[in-house]
Amino acid sequence: MLIAQISDTHILAEDSDLPEAQPRAEDLRRCIVDINGLDPLPDVVIHSGDTVQTGAIADYNHLTALLAPLRPPLYLTPGNRDHHDTFRAMFDNGSGEQPFLHFVIDDFPVRLIALDSIDPGERKGVFCAERLAWLDEALSAAPNRPTILFMHHPPFDVGPRFIDGYRNLADRDALAALVARHPQVRRLMCGHCHRSSLRAWAGTEASTMASVARDVREGVDVVRFAETPMYQLHAVSEDGAVTTQTRLVSDS
Repeated sequence: MLIAQISDTHILAEDSDLPEAQPRAEDLRRCIVDINGLDPLPDVVIHSGDTVQTGAIADYNHLTALLAPLRPPLYLTPGNRDHHDTFRAMFDNGSGEQPFLHFVIDDFPVRLIALDSIDPGERKGVFCAERLAWLDEALSAAPNRPTILFMHHPPFDVGPRFIDGYRNLADRDALAALVARHPQVRRLMCGHCHRSSLRAWAGTEASTMASVARDVREGVDVVRFAETPMYQLHAVSEDGAVTTQTRLVSDS
């Protein structure tokens, strides 16, 4: 199984006059062209949040137009820049009427679970007892199936700037303890911190990725890669082992 991950696209309205608006749209467009040209084509694309910048409907209209040419199926989870209700209305992700935008994708050999770490108006991550209970039930429903989780806020520190990234640090400790009880979890994939990382976490692995939006990326050589969008490709074996590469997008 092959998963393409994009994150932190921070798209603005098509008619925005902000200087970063057009380059961000072009970064996403180039990533989509590159993904569509891969052979083999990814089985799925996941977006780990901060899809837009302001949460305005005009941002989302531009985002959906940019995403429309994508060939593989796309699943998105919200970031703190996303507007919860608008995000739910724009992307039918199977979360139903529950308050959180969690959902399970059972269509592939490896199970995918999207998690909502957002509390409207809060920049930091939140993973309350109700969310923990939902995840525990979802994981308990298929204990023998390799599973990958994806969410916006990494429940650990990353780099010099993303420190104590949860409103309540006990939330991230409780999430780690829960995941450690479910050994079928093979990877947690996150966004938010705008930089790539890979680490051991909760008895499994966790990763973050650089933002698709180049102007807010961190941990990337700005001289060599200033004009180069990038995203991640995750090759997943039958037993759920994940091998990750950062894909550099050439001119297209």
